[in-house]
Amino acid sequence: MQTVSHPEGRIGNSAEHAASCSPAPKWAALIDDTPIPVPQREVRVSVLLFQASASPGHVLVRDHGGEQDVPLAEDEVVNLEQGNVFYLVPACDVPARCHCTKPAKLALFVDDRPEITLNPNQTGKSIRELFSLTDQVNLLRDVESPHDEPVGLTDPVPFGRGPVFITRRQHTQFKIIVNSKPFTEADGVKRRMTGRQIAGLVSDNPDSTEVFLLEKGKSKPVPLAMEIQVKDCDEFRVIRNNVCGGFEPSRIQKELERLKQGGCRADFFLQPLPVVIYRDVPARPGYAHLQATDVLVLVPGGYPGQPLDGAHLPEGSPLLGRVAGSPQGVIVAADGRRWQLVSYHPHNGGGGPAWNKDRHGFHTYLDELLCWIHRANN
Repeated sequence: MQTVSHPEGRIGNSAEHAASCSPAPKWAALIDDTPIPVPQREVRVSVLLFQASASPGHVLVRDHGGEQDVPLAEDEVVNLEQGNVFYLVPACDVPARCHCTKPAKLALFVDDRPEITLNPNQTGKSIRELFSLTDQVNLLRDVESPHDEPVGLTDPVPFGRGPVFITRRQHTQFKIIVNSKPFTEADGVKRRMTGRQIAGLVSDNPDSTEVFLLEKGKSKPVPLAMEIQVKDCDEFRVIRNNVCGGFEPSRIQKELERLKQGGCRADFFLQPLPVVIYRDVPARPGYAHLQATDVLVLVPGGYPGQPLDGAHLPEGSPLLGRVAGSPQGVIVAADGRRWQLVSYHPHNGGGGPAWNKDRHGFHTYLDELLCWIHRANN
C-alpha cells in the first residue's frame, strides 16, 4: 500500500474538482458488508476504523480478488479509488503484509445498497444491470451539490469519478426532443450539452452531422464543439451530412484506418462508383498462379444495414474459376482497371457469420477475403 501525502498535511481530492468548477463526488467504503460514508476519496485508516465503530485491537484489511489481502496501519492514508472494500480482523489474526498482485474489490452504491465488482470501467447500462434496475430508471451520480449528475445508458462511468449513485422518480426527468423523439436524463440528457452530445442521441456517427435548435419556427445551428444551456423540452434537429447513396463515408474511412494500422493497404473510391479496393491480398504460400491479388468490393447503398457481399477480381485474373463462386458477366471499371464480379457470399451461407452491422464492416470483410483467396484451387 502506497501512502498518499499532500502539501501541509491535507488529505482530499477537492482541489481537482475546484479547478474544473465541478462538484466533488461522494465516496463510501464497504466495511464488513456495511456502507460507511466518507468525506473524500483519500482518507486515513483511523477515520475508517472510527466510523465503522471498530473495537480496540482490530485491524482494517483491504479485500482483494485473490487469497492475499492487505492489512493497513492506522496512520496510513488509503485511496478508495484503488479499492474500497474492507473487513476487520483482531490484531492477532492479521495476515502478513505482502505485495498483492490481484486487483482490489470495488463497491458501488445505489440508494445506499452496495454491489461489489472488480471492473472499474462501468457504463450507465452495466450499473443498472448490476443492481437489477431497468433501463428506464433515472440514475444519477451523487455529488456534493444540489444538482447530481445524470447517468445515461451509454455514458462511461469510471470508478475514479465516484462510486455513489441515487435514483429518482421518472416524473422528475429532464426531457428534450431530438428528431421528434423524446430523450431524458436516463438517455444522457444534461443541463449543458455540446452539439456533438445532442447528435449522439440519434446518430452513431455524430461527427458527420449538423445540429439545429428549433425555436419559434426558426432553426439555429449548434456547433458540434459548442456547449449550450439546454432547457426542458427544447427541440433539436440532427441532420446527417456527407452521405452518399445512403451510407456514411466516414464510417468506411475509420474501418480502413484500422486495417492500415495493422499494415493492410485498402483504398476507398467514391467515383465512378463507391468501392473499396484491398491491395495485395495474399494467396497461400507456394501457390503456383500468383502470390497476391487486389480485390474490389462494392459499397452497398444501405451500408452498414445492408451487408457486404460479393467480390471483384481483376479482369483475366488466374483466380477466376479457382476461387469459390462463379464468375459473373458483370464488369466494373475502377482505379484504371476492369474488374469481374464473382458470386461470393460469405455472410449469406458462404461460411462466414451472419452479418451484424454493429460488429462487421470493411475491416472484418478482409478476414473472409483472406480465407477465400487462400482456398483457391490449383
